[in-house]
Amino acid sequence: MSMLPVLFLSTWTFVLVVSGAWSGRPVLSRMAHELTGITVSEVAWLLLGTLVLALFLHPLQLAMTKVLEGYWGSSRIAAALLRSRITHHRKRFNRLSTRREKLEQRRNRVLTKLLVGRYLRKLADDPATAEDPARWASERLKRELENLLFSTQAYPASGAHAAMASIPVLLAHYPDPDRMMPTRLGNALRSAEDSIGRQYALDAVRTTPYIALIAPEPHLNYLQDTRQQLDTSVRLCVVALLATVEAVGFLFTDGWWLLASLGPYFLAYIAYRASIAAAIEYMEMVRTVLDLNRFKLYESLHLEQPDDTDTERTNNVKLMSLLSGDETVTLHYKHPVAGTPSTGDSPPTPPRTP
Repeated sequence: MSMLPVLFLSTWTFVLVVSGAWSGRPVLSRMAHELTGITVSEVAWLLLGTLVLALFLHPLQLAMTKVLEGYWGSSRIAAALLRSRITHHRKRFNRLSTRREKLEQRRNRVLTKLLVGRYLRKLADDPATAEDPARWASERLKRELENLLFSTQAYPASGAHAAMASIPVLLAHYPDPDRMMPTRLGNALRSAEDSIGRQYALDAVRTTPYIALIAPEPHLNYLQDTRQQLDTSVRLCVVALLATVEAVGFLFTDGWWLLASLGPYFLAYIAYRASIAAAIEYMEMVRTVLDLNRFKLYESLHLEQPDDTDTERTNNVKLMSLLSGDETVTLHYKHPVAGTPSTGDSPPTPPRTP
């Protein structure tokens, strides 16, 4: 799977070269002739070039991901770009919040009309039991409006309600304003980093390497699969951007042929959006692996197992400080008794009855 993005770049370069785009306008007939007459040795050279390029890009995987996240350095140009893009995402966050409020108001106006209509009908039939919604407390009115959503008469409000419900999902992929990143991929990863383990007072960035060393193999295999999806999407995005730059360089003076560069550009855009979805799935898997293996982490560090969540949070505050290098922190150790199976070990198989 990781070879496919690089194979696309090699094939794209080969097509540009055989079409004559390097020396002038591309000629489709020439390209078709070259492609139909391709030899085994040319295919072998193409695959060899793909392999060499893949080996070259593999060590750069982390760097490519960091660039797409928004780690652009500290130069003046980088600072200006960071300020511009972070400001954009802060404004987008505020626009989404405002839009959610407007959609909620639009939905509630429709539901209020239904509620008033129901009240008027009941007032006409049985005035003694009719209750005026205008006299209800705000909590009750909110509850009654939400209950109306289950009514078949609430279909006029369904569009606004569905649109409103999608916005919290988008807002959840943003970190706090002071932690905002310049790209959507960076914000999706950072918001997850800041929230994973927070309920246990665990720092996900600091504890995940430890968890990865002690988690069961099925957990690690699934975690690796989701990470591979993220890496493949990032690599495809980068090589598609390289193909776009390459196409612009080949076709810059060839008139309408320059529009061909939009093909790899759209592919890069799709791959980038796919990388965001893959990053969200990957971080959710990190969250699950941490939830399931945090007690094994405590045991591996020879720490006492907490009796409740309050004790766990108190211990983890000290643990995070200790793992950060704080020499003043004191934690009590509890060493396992010899022969006692660990939390992650399988129970011994009972002997078979003859």
